[in-house]
Amino acid sequence: MKFSSSFKVGLLTLLSLIILIGVVIRVKGRAISSAPRVEIQFKDVNGMRPGAGVQMMGLKVGQVEQITPTIDGEDSYVKVKFVITNPQVKIPRASTFSIQQSGLIGELFLEITPPKTRTIYIPMINKDVLFKDDPVEMKLSDKFYDVGIIRDVQIVHRDALPYNVRDKVTTNYAYRVDYIINLPGLIMPNFIKGEAVSKGGIKKLRIAALDNTIPPYPKQKSPYTIIEPMRIADFLNWQYKAAESLTETNMKVNTLLSDQTIAELQATVNNIDEITKKAEVTVDKINQLIDDSKGDIKELIELANHTAADFNALAGNINNIVGDPVFKKNLVSTSTSIDQLARNLNKIMGNEQESTKMAQDIRTITDNLAEISTSVTAMTKDEQLKKDLKNTLANTNRALDNVSMALASVNKMTPENKTELDSLLEDAKVTTANLKKFSEKLNKRFLIFRLLF
Repeated sequence: MKFSSSFKVGLLTLLSLIILIGVVIRVKGRAISSAPRVEIQFKDVNGMRPGAGVQMMGLKVGQVEQITPTIDGEDSYVKVKFVITNPQVKIPRASTFSIQQSGLIGELFLEITPPKTRTIYIPMINKDVLFKDDPVEMKLSDKFYDVGIIRDVQIVHRDALPYNVRDKVTTNYAYRVDYIINLPGLIMPNFIKGEAVSKGGIKKLRIAALDNTIPPYPKQKSPYTIIEPMRIADFLNWQYKAAESLTETNMKVNTLLSDQTIAELQATVNNIDEITKKAEVTVDKINQLIDDSKGDIKELIELANHTAADFNALAGNINNIVGDPVFKKNLVSTSTSIDQLARNLNKIMGNEQESTKMAQDIRTITDNLAEISTSVTAMTKDEQLKKDLKNTLANTNRALDNVSMALASVNKMTPENKTELDSLLEDAKVTTANLKKFSEKLNKRFLIFRLLF
């Protein structure tokens, strides 16, 4: 079958028109598809042109048809219209749109990233707390919003947890919760913590930033999340700011660690070493002084024991003078304090100053013995010396108790009977004064110990 020349010319013309229309469409960035067009807004498209591809998970699924700028001051934006040429592809809600580049100098294209499944581990405090399809909430701005949904919940043993979260879970079992974020425009923090909550009978997974930072609620109206591209100039600006901050930090560190500061630190260390050496010498001298003072301490112990024996004899003589068994029994139940002894002495002696002085001497002796005993016990290792001091204090206290009880009973005696005690009281007063002087003298030797320790 032969075709005429006019038919051949018409067919060639038709094919040429079809090819021309295809080229024009390609240049204009329009795709031959009846699918609905989608519009999104960027602050900056970074040089992307109409006809650029639209990819999802690395596969081309559409084409950019139109890029239109809208100038409105600080609210200016660029409207990008594209079409999905693959009818089987559906864009999930809250998908992320970003402008990517194929290689270092390749062409720009529009990348669609569906919401990613995130995983979080929370302690298993109660059984069956969270279930699949339960909502995920997060505090945005000033209140809590539902931002996602749980995809899966599993119970895992603590030993099977990743090492970076094992220390944060204290229970034997934990929930492994897989969830997605379906709130458009929400930029999630890199590090998330979570807990199971119940509000109005509805169980929810509550998440928050690890540093408790509260993100703002997204204001965009688009059902997708837009990631603005970063220009090289912006990247270099961030690098410059980081370098500037690092330089400032280095300057402060150099100021803190100047040669003068290092020299002062070295001098301080040398002074500490010198002080330590002197402290060791001082401790050695203290130990030597304690050893040299053992004889004086033993002499004080013997004198204190002798004084205690005199007090016991005084109490025995008073009891013999009184001679009443019932009265003696009542003496045992009287007060044992030093204050009571002073009051009794004040009543027995006609001279109030002498009685007061004797009571003060007895208090001073007791205080000095107690302080010396405390110092020696803390600083010496001589167990026999410690034991002698304890016995001396016990004997002195028993003697004072006996004198106190005896003098309480003498208060009820007649003036004629009291005259028989004058010589005994005079001896006790002299012995008390001598013992006070000796204890004060020895106690001064331990003053440096109490100041140092």
